[in-house]
Amino acid sequence: MEDFLEKSMESNKENERLAGAEDDLLKTQLIDFDELLRNNELQLVAQRLSEGALEMADFMKKDIIDRFLDFVFFKVQTGNMDIPSMAYPTKRMLDNELEKKVIELINKHLYPEIIFRLLKFFTRNVHEADTNLYIANLVYSEVIIKSIYDTYQMFKRDIFVGNRDKRTLNVKRIQQYSSRSENKLSSPLDAAARMKYILEFFLIKYDVTHLYTREDLLLYKVDRPDSD
Repeated sequence: MEDFLEKSMESNKENERLAGAEDDLLKTQLIDFDELLRNNELQLVAQRLSEGALEMADFMKKDIIDRFLDFVFFKVQTGNMDIPSMAYPTKRMLDNELEKKVIELINKHLYPEIIFRLLKFFTRNVHEADTNLYIANLVYSEVIIKSIYDTYQMFKRDIFVGNRDKRTLNVKRIQQYSSRSENKLSSPLDAAARMKYILEFFLIKYDVTHLYTREDLLLYKVDRPDSD
């Protein structure tokens, strides 16, 4: 009887957890980001997103700022081509005014909350990593760029960790995946390569050589012997 009651209580808790997850998802799905951005001051939008992220705090689920980035990605994905270099093709939103608001939100009003969400977005985008430039093209804040560079350096160090589970741990933390999840989607070599591509793009777009140089982005350096 006690076992039955204990199982019932566990089942009820699980049902409550699932119901809560559905409520959180509904909260983000019901938000019209387009309307929110067009009809409100950016400070108010940022406050709404930040407060919503706190209300939905759950390490393993996307929050409202993650959903905002998904919305931004969709808007850029359906926009016009923008090719600063043939090696780094990207896109721009069709709506210039909306794009300006998004850029200011990302670089000013949503700092520092946006940094981790951007890193998570970039590291999770495994299968179409080149489309990370759709979001990266909206970033100009040197603080954000430096955070991406620091994360790249961390992943680069992890490549040489011997234990496979430990080697993927930092990538999983950024991706917000369980430490027990499969390692194949959390390779530090692959994650570093994705970050490297973004950082190379920034070198073309901005003067960020005071933050890092092209040589700093080498995954492996060969020490040349001194010439006599």
